[in-house]
Amino acid sequence: MKRLRLILGASLLAVPWAFSQSPVPAAEEILKFSLEETRDQIVRVLGQPAQIADASPDYFTWYYQIGVSDNHEHSHLLLFSKKDGKLISVTRNFEQAAKLDGAFPEKETQTYFWPSAAERTWSVRVREMPGDRLAIAMGVSKPSDLSTQLLMIRRSAVKTFLPWLAGQLASKQVR
Repeated sequence: MKRLRLILGASLLAVPWAFSQSPVPAAEEILKFSLEETRDQIVRVLGQPAQIADASPDYFTWYYQIGVSDNHEHSHLLLFSKKDGKLISVTRNFEQAAKLDGAFPEKETQTYFWPSAAERTWSVRVREMPGDRLAIAMGVSKPSDLSTQLLMIRRSAVKTFLPWLAGQLASKQVR
């Protein structure tokens, strides 16, 4: 474990973002993604993915198993565009539900509901980030709620993957 930390620490000097192994601070790791990282930068920090899914005609996904106890679970999913190779999103799955409040300051965060603001079946908390990025806490409607999934996604990709949210973001239907 000490050697892994030394290697990871040295890798951090080469790239501007890092990954944490603990569940709550791990939320902060996602915020460090610019979504401009190259595959080589990601491999230098995370290593090779445990699995690659290439079934989609437009996208491929790298799956990582960092600190997971179940070999069938994935801690990180990185979605790339086949067209230009760009990183579209990073998903962080937590084995244990975690508070993500540190990643979602109240003044910078809005709550949105699926399927609509009027029909509140499921909720997400969204933080608009610099550049073309959104941080999204899945299944969370208010501070101190627990979540098992955090997503950093290009805002421009939300209409493709979360069209209900894209519509609400465009019209600012909140709370």
